[in-house]
Amino acid sequence: KEKRVMKKIILASLLSVSLLGASTAAFADDKATTTGDVEVTGGALKLTKNTASLSFGDVTVQQLLGADSSVPTTATGTGLSEEVQDLTGSDKGWVLGANFAGLYARGDADKKIVSQATLSIDGTPLAATGATQVYAATGADVKKTTDGKLTGKTDASKIVMNVPKTTQVGKYSGDINWTLTAGPDNGVAATTTNVAPAAE
Repeated sequence: KEKRVMKKIILASLLSVSLLGASTAAFADDKATTTGDVEVTGGALKLTKNTASLSFGDVTVQQLLGADSSVPTTATGTGLSEEVQDLTGSDKGWVLGANFAGLYARGDADKKIVSQATLSIDGTPLAATGATQVYAATGADVKKTTDGKLTGKTDASKIVMNVPKTTQVGKYSGDINWTLTAGPDNGVAATTTNVAPAAE
């Protein structure tokens, strides 16, 4: 009988230990955190494709003599196509502006202006200095793309140069100077489209 009591005590002790172990596991701290870091980096805003040159119809001396102040001549060919890529992620959008100072003798490395010709794109005259807005996109426009690229286009028939009556016989060139701006104030890049009217 004493042995039977001892067995009961031992079993009871083992059961107590086992239960104690189960109780300890149930109240253990089983939560932890692992932090992952990632950075989203922005890219550049740039003019990725630019129309390098435009040609205009010839202007004759007879036209100049009969003009009040200037003779309009329209661009030929495919017109303008300016591609901008915005990978900045700024949501500011961009503005592509341009100026046109006039004509210089073709081949003149100094590009000395000898004719105050003016140039209009889609009915808007370009300033001689600074930049007149030609194309623009909002941040929402950029987000609709898959690569940040948007293209501004103008048909040749909507690009007009006015050659002054005082222009002498000769061959001339002029430059459309493009400036790409991010948001309202940040000048980013500039490039040039050369125009080559023939006034002879």
